[in-house]
Amino acid sequence: MSLRITLIAGAALTALATWATPASAQSTDDIGVELLQLLVDEGVLKREKAEQLLVKARQAAALRAQSEKPASASTINVPYVPQVVREQIRDEVKQEVVAQAKSEGWIAPNTLPEWTKRISISGDMRVRYEMENYADDNFPFFPDIGAINLAGGVADADGFPLLNSLIDRHRVNYRARLDINARISDQVRAGLRLASGNERGPVSTNATLGYFFLKDEFWLDRDYLDRFWVDRAYLEVEPVAGVVFTAGRMPNPFETTDMVWDDDINPEGVALSARRQLIDGLTVFGSAAYFPMEERGIYEDSFMVGGQLGARAQLSDALSVELAGSYYDFHGIQSRKNAPDGSRLNDYTAPRFLEKGNSVFNIRTDGLTTLAGLASDYNLAIGRARLAYKAGPMEIALTGEAVKNLALDPAEVAALRGEPGVAPGDLGWQVRLDAGFPKIERFGQWQLGAAYKRIETDAVLDIFTDGDFGLGGTDVKGYLIEGSFGVYDNTWVGLSWFSSDAINRPPFSVDVLQLNLTTRF
Repeated sequence: MSLRITLIAGAALTALATWATPASAQSTDDIGVELLQLLVDEGVLKREKAEQLLVKARQAAALRAQSEKPASASTINVPYVPQVVREQIRDEVKQEVVAQAKSEGWIAPNTLPEWTKRISISGDMRVRYEMENYADDNFPFFPDIGAINLAGGVADADGFPLLNSLIDRHRVNYRARLDINARISDQVRAGLRLASGNERGPVSTNATLGYFFLKDEFWLDRDYLDRFWVDRAYLEVEPVAGVVFTAGRMPNPFETTDMVWDDDINPEGVALSARRQLIDGLTVFGSAAYFPMEERGIYEDSFMVGGQLGARAQLSDALSVELAGSYYDFHGIQSRKNAPDGSRLNDYTAPRFLEKGNSVFNIRTDGLTTLAGLASDYNLAIGRARLAYKAGPMEIALTGEAVKNLALDPAEVAALRGEPGVAPGDLGWQVRLDAGFPKIERFGQWQLGAAYKRIETDAVLDIFTDGDFGLGGTDVKGYLIEGSFGVYDNTWVGLSWFSSDAINRPPFSVDVLQLNLTTRF
């Protein structure tokens, strides 16, 4: 405690101690109250303690007035302290106390430790009811090639695991995500996101309810039903304004739709992105990335290298247009058939995860077992355009995207199969219309969206495309309609309807209804 505060406290106690006679009580009372109030304002005394001291002092003065007779009739005069002087003393004491508190670290009014200013925590929670309605005339015997490969292959005599294509399904799931972001310096940032999920593959963080109340545990492996995954873990370095280098498991660095990359995809690798305004109303942007697909130990790894260039033009205060072109080159993704002697030396080229739709063949040649491999290579050329009109806080946007797999060779696919199969296709496209508020933050805000898409068998990798439309995969066409409405701050309900049919496969039609309750913090 500083010397000034000590003197004030002493003065207050002295004033309280001098309440001796009724004649002097009033003037002394005024000074004592002022000094006690000053000590309360500066945080030296709590208000309750000051009031107790004042009551006790007045009681003591009353008792002395009754038991003692004044030695003389003269009045004890207490010097008058002008109001302006009292206010000046109060302000100086306050400034000194605050400065001392900050320097010594024992109190910091209205402030937090410096490091907390550099860390932000956010997240979201969604609960969903989902209905899957299958057509009665669907083909009943679609092999589940994803399950086959997860098992490391299956014996033909035991039969193949099959996809559900006939039995309607009703389920409830949830998605929980927690983001932690740290600004290390003006140039360096770090991000970490944890997410729920018990569905195989990279496109879903949903955890389906219905395991006898089995609790979710915090594990980082994939051997349990419900886990919290490390959904993102990355570093960002911005050496120059507008140029960002990112490494780790990161948000998608490319401007894209969910036709090529599902919204929940967080690719792993390194990326370099840049954005610069050339002239007023015209901004150019670009990204280049290296994403490892599968690290195979002693064998050749699979990976993707890709790039994107684009521009955004503000045609008027309300109207803007954005164009982008991308190219993704996948290496080591096409599988190799084993030698005719039945050896399994090329089993390592079988992808660990498969969805449904891509052209596949049996890598095995022993005539007894099956392990699925990708029959095509993938070099994707993509064009994307977006036209947006802004009306106040709301926006109407029309987005189109087309993709072509330049590496598809139908003759090579047929040779690897060695038997007839679903006709391969290399083209995908979609058109989408959105209207409403870009982000729902208040009650009454809304969003509406509708799209039509057609994705042939090998236009994109089936494990990365939208996991809701057609329940994931390629060789699918159809439409979707969805909408959301804000019911509270940062809380909204949403309804989505997906209707899809197979293009070249045997009949496979499914309608999916999703009812969501989502909140963000």
